[in-house]
Amino acid sequence: MKYGLYIRARFRETFPGYRFLSYPEIRNLALLAEEYGFDSVHIDDHLIGFGSLWKEPYFETAVLVSAIATETKKVKIGNNVLANSFRNPALMAKIISSVDNISNGRALFWIGAGWYEEEYRAYGYAFPSAKQRVDELEEALTIFKKLFTEEVTNFEGKFWKLENCRNFPKPIQKPWPQIVVGAEKNRLTTIACREADGINIPYGWAYGPPIGFDALEERIGFIRSKLHKYNRNSEEFEISICNDVILVNSKEELDRIVSQMIEHFEKLNKRLTKEQILKNYLIGYVEDVKEKVEQIEEFGIKKMMIYLRGSSSIEDPVRLFHDGIMQ
Repeated sequence: MKYGLYIRARFRETFPGYRFLSYPEIRNLALLAEEYGFDSVHIDDHLIGFGSLWKEPYFETAVLVSAIATETKKVKIGNNVLANSFRNPALMAKIISSVDNISNGRALFWIGAGWYEEEYRAYGYAFPSAKQRVDELEEALTIFKKLFTEEVTNFEGKFWKLENCRNFPKPIQKPWPQIVVGAEKNRLTTIACREADGINIPYGWAYGPPIGFDALEERIGFIRSKLHKYNRNSEEFEISICNDVILVNSKEELDRIVSQMIEHFEKLNKRLTKEQILKNYLIGYVEDVKEKVEQIEEFGIKKMMIYLRGSSSIEDPVRLFHDGIMQ
């Protein structure tokens, strides 16, 4: 199993508490991930906060990823995930090519169709239907690969027209940095299986009640069926999940967090029992979480992009996860 560390602007010390990370703290987490042998670090692509958190500080992700690229030497650098709508695809290919050169071939290109309507409206973007956003991403994937490999690109699609477009320098990684699509619905999953190098499946409290281990196994089966349909080599296609991990040291701490999670979902008119949470979430003592990680790996998942929380120190959960699960 490979692990990516998801570094969010909003660090959850507990559930549901949080505080915001400064750039030095984000940099230090990336360096810690590198020291502990994480495969990658992943940064949000958001422009504003959520709900009533009007002053939630989000750095522009391309700038932040470039900065992290200069601070680190080995760890791969990417996002969770880039919103396709925020950048013209030709410009996005230029950004990824630049980051790959700045990092000496360590860029990851993880991208999704976008979803947060309030964010679109706030920054002056149109918010088309989900179908159109997926259509746009499908067309953008074609543009990305052309600009990564062609000397001159001419392209006319439904959404973009490029005339004599040149993208230099090309990425160091050939033919391009790993393209992973963040997807959970069938159509975008199908596109990912046909066009991308991997897929990332959201699996954690932030995405609502978890789909459950049984449903996750079914989703992997669906992905494999699509890979077979498009004659893709499943060994070369990386299936990953994005999930929260909460490691606890006592029964009291575990009971408190579970109770808070139940209350949180009740406010969303979603009912979860303690048994459902303990079965389907990566929450508990180190040995309990390690057992769940092994189960996830048996499904055929090759990488976990994890968001760690559960301590007032942002470094402690990373160290605990490394020492108890990665070793």
